[in-house]
Amino acid sequence: MNIPHSCSVPPAWGRFRPKEVIATSNYEIMLLLSPDSEPERRAEIIERIKKTATSGKGSVDNVDEWGKKRLSYEINHIRDAHYFVVTLTARPEVLDEITRILKITDEVIRFMPVSLTEKVASKS
Repeated sequence: MNIPHSCSVPPAWGRFRPKEVIATSNYEIMLLLSPDSEPERRAEIIERIKKTATSGKGSVDNVDEWGKKRLSYEINHIRDAHYFVVTLTARPEVLDEITRILKITDEVIRFMPVSLTEKVASKS
């Protein structure tokens, strides 16, 4: 079988081979925690997010605590919540793991990860 030259495998790049680039994205997670949660427990949840992001070669850029605020509507008979905004850079599979952790955490009332418009590429 004759393979045309245009369909053949390209020659090895050797030392000029480009480095692998892993695409990471910037995310922002709005997090609402139970008003009855202890400050230590809230710190543990934020620390778990940081640990998961850094273990996946990402980073938590900022954690903005807004404090205890009134919800616009009741959620499961809860009227207040502790608000946090976590800004992080991570790969999509790391964000999936953080989302999984937040889903099974009892003190989390609601959370919403949002992809920010800026893209970041990290070399590995």
